[in-house]
Amino acid sequence: MPPSQRRRRAVDVDDDPDEDARPRQRRNRVDSDAELEDETSADDMDADLDPGQNADNQMAKKLIRYAISCEYSRTVIRRDGIKERVLGNRGRSFKRIFALAQKQLREVWGMELRELPVREKMSLHEKRQAMKSNSQPKSGSGAYILSSTLPKAYRTAAILAPSKTPSADDEATYTAFYTMVISMIWLNNGELSEQKLQRYLTRLNADQNVSMDKTETILKKMERQGYVVKKIDRPPVGQDGDQMISWHVGPRAKEEVGLDGVIGMVKEVYGEWNSDLEKKLMSSLNIKERTDQEEEEEEEEEEADVSRRQMMDVE
Repeated sequence: MPPSQRRRRAVDVDDDPDEDARPRQRRNRVDSDAELEDETSADDMDADLDPGQNADNQMAKKLIRYAISCEYSRTVIRRDGIKERVLGNRGRSFKRIFALAQKQLREVWGMELRELPVREKMSLHEKRQAMKSNSQPKSGSGAYILSSTLPKAYRTAAILAPSKTPSADDEATYTAFYTMVISMIWLNNGELSEQKLQRYLTRLNADQNVSMDKTETILKKMERQGYVVKKIDRPPVGQDGDQMISWHVGPRAKEEVGLDGVIGMVKEVYGEWNSDLEKKLMSSLNIKERTDQEEEEEEEEEEADVSRRQMMDVE
């Protein structure tokens, strides 16, 4: 083949990639223009908001992320922790940011932050100290947990399934165990001795292990997370005697499980239910029988509470 033909064909072959590159460059230019338009529209939306309002929204989102991460590990959400890890130097904005986060939690997540009750004075020494001190009693504990605001019809196991971490079976077993222990304490007038607890656990074959964990480890975990309170009464100094250990319902259990949870578990265990069992259960829980008028008043109060929350969200 003559050298001139070889050169012409080589030039033709080299020109082909340039022709393919032009459409590719055109597509890249179109994609970059689209990205710029998206960024510009997002910037325009942020610009429409007041700078202070935009900052409050970011703080509220940060508070929601913090609350969800705490709830995932069943860690109590404390007011001091919110100020330190979320608000920083904007601690005076707590009420405003908290209210905004509550609104977003209810509207988007179907949850809300509920304050835990103040820990009760259990021992005689604690009660005497509280009477001697002139300080005003605390109006709130400053500790919160996330609670569902979904209607009762949607609070089923099919919708609110156990967490998959560490596994769904382990999570379901743990939930069932602490609900059972809380129910036994509540049915024993809110106080259960160590001897009685061990006797109950032995009957259930749970005195040594719960699933793959030691029972002692699970009870310590429940105590740390606020489901139960372990009280140890030691003999006075200089006197002989054994220490007395008793178990009480913790603040988290009062809010998360409550008497309704105890009643539901007892009915589930019994299976068949009748009016006599209902009366015995109410008597064990120190709950008086409610009349139809009281039930109607309670429903009206719940509806009024819902409307108040909605009004607060609007404000």
